[in-house]
Amino acid sequence: MRRWWKGRNGRPDDGTTHALDGAVIGDLDGPTAIVDEKGRIGAVDGSWWLEWGVGAEDRWRVAHDEVAVRQSRVSDAPVYETWLRVPGGDVVQRVAAANDGLGRTLVVEFENASGTAVAVALAGRVAGSAALVADVDAITLDTTEWIRTERSAGAVHATVGEPWGGVTAGAAATRDVVEGVDPSATLIVPLPHRQRVRFDVLVEGDFPTRPSTPEDVAAGWRAVTADALAIEVPDAELGEAWSRIVPDLVVLAGSDDPRSAAEAATVLDIAGLLAEADRARATVAAATEAGTLRGGDAVAAMRAFASRDLLAGEESGLTVFADVLAAAAGDAIDEVTLEQVARALDASAPQAAADARRAATVATAAFEPVTAAAKAAATVLDHVIDVSSTGSIAVLPDVPSSWRGNNIDVRNCGTANGRVSFSVRWHGSRPALLWERHGGSDAIEMRCPGLDSSWSTLERSGEALLAEPLD
Repeated sequence: MRRWWKGRNGRPDDGTTHALDGAVIGDLDGPTAIVDEKGRIGAVDGSWWLEWGVGAEDRWRVAHDEVAVRQSRVSDAPVYETWLRVPGGDVVQRVAAANDGLGRTLVVEFENASGTAVAVALAGRVAGSAALVADVDAITLDTTEWIRTERSAGAVHATVGEPWGGVTAGAAATRDVVEGVDPSATLIVPLPHRQRVRFDVLVEGDFPTRPSTPEDVAAGWRAVTADALAIEVPDAELGEAWSRIVPDLVVLAGSDDPRSAAEAATVLDIAGLLAEADRARATVAAATEAGTLRGGDAVAAMRAFASRDLLAGEESGLTVFADVLAAAAGDAIDEVTLEQVARALDASAPQAAADARRAATVATAAFEPVTAAAKAAATVLDHVIDVSSTGSIAVLPDVPSSWRGNNIDVRNCGTANGRVSFSVRWHGSRPALLWERHGGSDAIEMRCPGLDSSWSTLERSGEALLAEPLD
């Protein structure tokens, strides 16, 4: 599908945009928009953005200028709700990315959770020269319908520059037109007590024939990630973070950026979402074939290909790409990546595997992910499992003292030595470890150094009462 707003004439000649700093939302086709902490929503490339405000009985409140604003995620999905305090309660904005196969839209919903009626205003703003037409049912951008409202607006406002002076002054028009640099158009909709109103914002293709709600989108994300690696640890921040990281990585898997896609692929393999990881690898493969990857980007690509061989047990094309990517990576390549590549190539290209191991002995670089989701994933996984040793699996390599006495559950974690699930239960001051491993060699040793450094086993499944952890 083609983004209809791509290539639109009139973008600033100096390349400036209005990109927001915030969380990425999107769908299986990749990132759609950015949502900042006040609920402003912007195109990833900064070519347009949306602002919102609420007219209450005492005054207008423009969300990004207010202090009494808080934000959370809906069911850990890339769906955000932003609460704006008004007299008698809150007005809640929810935003999600919807995709019905024919078009991609942003669903922006407002709920009046206060005790009195309000008006909600959604302003669409454009970077560069454009023509906007606002009427009571929609905003049109350069002849294409852009923003629809399910309930007719009570008033509209269009102007060049920021819209809020005209909105808060009491805009009353039912149709307004503007053409110029950085124009804006606003729909102002009455919203009675305890009711909701939805806006659909076109991103790509056509508007959906059956509109979705943010709750619908969140339910869809639960289905996508239902079988993914689950991590439940006593540190609520880490455990809750993982539930949010997985869908964020699925969004990144559809990214056009090969570095983002490569980092997503590697973690999604660990999470057991192999089909989503393969979507990301398709982008990486295209960039590799085009010869556009250099330095750390080439290293990330090598990891993404090796990951498929090692964790999915399927040929990734690494035998074809390894030499090209190694040359492109140069001094950025690190020992861990080279060892992963060597293991992946052992069966199909033993000479190339030997070359990678020789290079690993002199590699001095260290690889670090660059995307926020991949960085967060590394932080969580480092507490749960260490697979850096090729002949063993170390679960719970470093257990904080605050975790002792609390249950731990990790299910369906991918490693190069099979998929591992394990739990910890406590018998007084002693931990009991329950584990199960599918795939990999029978000769792989399981260890649990964070709880009992003396314990190990070659058994694929079992239960062991470990020694009392040392202080």
